[in-house]
Amino acid sequence: MIKYGMPTLIEYQTIEENVLLCQELQLDFIELNMSMPYCLEEINNITHLKKLKESYKINFTMHFPEEIDFGSIYPEIQQANLALFKRYLDYCTKVGISKINIHLYPGTKVTLPNKTVWVYETEFNNYLLRLQKALNNLVKMAYSYRIQVCVENSVAPLFYRNIFMKLKQISNLLFTYDVGHDAITNYMMEAVYQSMNEKVVHMHLHDYDKVTDHQILFKGIINLYEKLDFAKRNNMTVVIEVKTVEALRRSVYNLKMRHLI
Repeated sequence: MIKYGMPTLIEYQTIEENVLLCQELQLDFIELNMSMPYCLEEINNITHLKKLKESYKINFTMHFPEEIDFGSIYPEIQQANLALFKRYLDYCTKVGISKINIHLYPGTKVTLPNKTVWVYETEFNNYLLRLQKALNNLVKMAYSYRIQVCVENSVAPLFYRNIFMKLKQISNLLFTYDVGHDAITNYMMEAVYQSMNEKVVHMHLHDYDKVTDHQILFKGIINLYEKLDFAKRNNMTVVIEVKTVEALRRSVYNLKMRHLI
């Protein structure tokens, strides 16, 4: 069976509140979002977090802050990114987290009268080299901790399809398939992810209604049965990535009514 999890929710102010909902909905894990201040190590007691895991029999994954730019042109920023990543690897080890999800930041865009130009696309090869170097460093650091690094597809410009095709060649780098993000971009990443096979180990599952993503499951236009079949084949962990308590309850109910959970 698929292991389903939930995101940390903005409606809450503590990890424990999320844990209680996770247990109520009979989910397997919570993805700690490090953009949420209440998830930071400095305001949490590690012993308490470990007791929550043990008492409620749930696990955690980690969502690295999505605004971090691993392809930055500035060496000082790259060094700071690596230092932050190392600090969160230490946090993961203390709590017992074995999977970190990261975003790739597409950089600055310039809007011209007739088109939009992405700055990183204008220096594609140099950007790719910086990104490959940074991600190789992340993977090497994480490997010694036995932690998986998973790159998520975000709502990004078309040139990112080629970026992902190159990144899949990095040894031990893994991937997260975000279903809703792919739907918004007319499934530009679907074939890329299908070609990655066992390197895709994590999924963010939410629906899309032709206006916005992160919708309640089975209330939009995505063929979620197809996406969940992909998750089963690759033995992925699946985050039901809706954004409110009510949306999460309804999404879990919809999965149960279809005998998918």
